Amino acid sequence: MESKKENTDFDRVQANLKSGGYREKDVTIPSGRAMVFGVLCALPFIVVSGLLYRFLLIKRAHLLEIGGLSFYMMFIAVIAVFVVMHELLHGIGWAVSSGKGWKAVRFNINAMMPSCTCKAVLQKNSYLIGVLAPFVLLGMGSILFVFVYPGTVSLLAMMVSFTAAGADLLIAFHVSKEGNCLIADHPTKAGYIAFYKENP
Repeated sequence: MESKKENTDFDRVQANLKSGGYREKDVTIPSGRAMVFGVLCALPFIVVSGLLYRFLLIKRAHLLEIGGLSFYMMFIAVIAVFVVMHELLHGIGWAVSSGKGWKAVRFNINAMMPSCTCKAVLQKNSYLIGVLAPFVLLGMGSILFVFVYPGTVSLLAMMVSFTAAGADLLIAFHVSKEGNCLIADHPTKAGYIAFYKENP
């Protein structure tokens, strides 16, 4: 029901912009492709950080002596915490950059996973703030965490942070190539719709 309302609101935004003389450019990415390319975008950061950890920090690392089910439970807990923080940072970024606070943000649960979308139509740079907030704050913060407290938990946290931000980096790359346009975050798909003003 919530998804239907999201699409209805989005359709209304599209109709209003089209009637105002804008043409749209669909830059949405299928979920499977977003996942694969997202991991590829995050991989260089994971590899470089992993190498720094291996050669600079391993001697003072706090490695947990756990395995089997206990390790997987801990890994799932790290993923759950960081996914929630990831989506919250998207929301904070858009709430601030839109100037509309939480009214510009919608949080959802899809397939038992939290997600965040921006309901406001934004300028390119404002949209990028929300898209990149988790990468900048969680990704860079997790690197700092690894250097301050190297170990199993901090290494997993860093890997999860960068992997979760991979699709965001892909979207940010596409946004950076756009010209002067307005951007509407798609409510149910990875990506956005760019709206360009038609010449009179």
